Amino acid sequence: PDQPGPFAVGRETVTVKDPQRPERDLTVDVWYPADKSRVEGATPVNYAVIPGVEVPSRTAFSGLPVSTQGPFPLVMYSHGSGGLRFISSFLTENLASHGFVVVAPDHTGNTAIDAVTGQIATRAQNELNRVGDVRATLDDALARNTNSGDLLYQSINPEKIGIMGHSLGGMTSIIGTVGHLGVPGYPKIKAIVGLAAYTKTIPLAELKMLKVPTMLISGTLDTTSKLKPNTVRTWNSIPARPLYRVDLVKGAHQSFSDICYYLEIAPTIKNVPQVIIDTVTESGEGGCQPGQLAWRKANSLTETYTIAFLLDQLAGKSAYTAYLTPEYASTEPSVEFSVKTASK
Repeated sequence: PDQPGPFAVGRETVTVKDPQRPERDLTVDVWYPADKSRVEGATPVNYAVIPGVEVPSRTAFSGLPVSTQGPFPLVMYSHGSGGLRFISSFLTENLASHGFVVVAPDHTGNTAIDAVTGQIATRAQNELNRVGDVRATLDDALARNTNSGDLLYQSINPEKIGIMGHSLGGMTSIIGTVGHLGVPGYPKIKAIVGLAAYTKTIPLAELKMLKVPTMLISGTLDTTSKLKPNTVRTWNSIPARPLYRVDLVKGAHQSFSDICYYLEIAPTIKNVPQVIIDTVTESGEGGCQPGQLAWRKANSLTETYTIAFLLDQLAGKSAYTAYLTPEYASTEPSVEFSVKTASK
């Protein structure tokens, strides 16, 4: 599952208008399975970090039609605080290549651009905003699925919906499912992956509501979303089954993002403002330094466990449970693996 799947990857960017919050538009990236026979002549994707500064995608193309081999499961990705919708494109693109439609909003008021420009909302407001963003993003994708003139028409299986997120996006994945402080969750979600999930401020009563299959992937050297109390508290509290815990030995906070890739290719990108270089460099201390798990290895392990879990839970490909066992994890010294099943 850490290798490219059978599909090419298409990508488009859309604006989602939330009828319940007309003042809040969301910029959303959509990655989707496309047929490899259609790639010739297609335009490779560049991700615009800021106007004039673009990072090349490693596998995605624009302008491709969705493969007719669907319908496919739908998965939402939620970025961390001060992140971007495409900040884990290594994972969102690869997931699409394995037969998923992936949608990822910029959480307005909590993006990298908001951080640079001093427009970050309060933590409490961001949490409530994010619960609404889950609903708006997934509802929009499902509405497009029923629109005969839309790119996504009949490409999504509305019964197979998952969510994954990094850091505060991991919190979003949980509270976006069960609800938060009176704001209702999205009960159609059937599987959750938290990547370095920042969960220590989720009320215990909300954690105890989480019953859908869940995977927690964390780094033992993470100083932002520390194992204690984040992963440990969540692991001990939620009744979800199966519940998987994957600790990446010497993994850090940015082991689950493209930050180290950005640092590697930064010298090849023109006209990058110093503030962007400084921001990325500072972030890179959480995953790109000597003594931490090599970022390519961390990305590969994240893909292996996340994609195997979602293929099993949402795509019905139970053979991928072979990757979700203590026996398989024992072959990888960088992984500490645990699982709770319904009978244990």
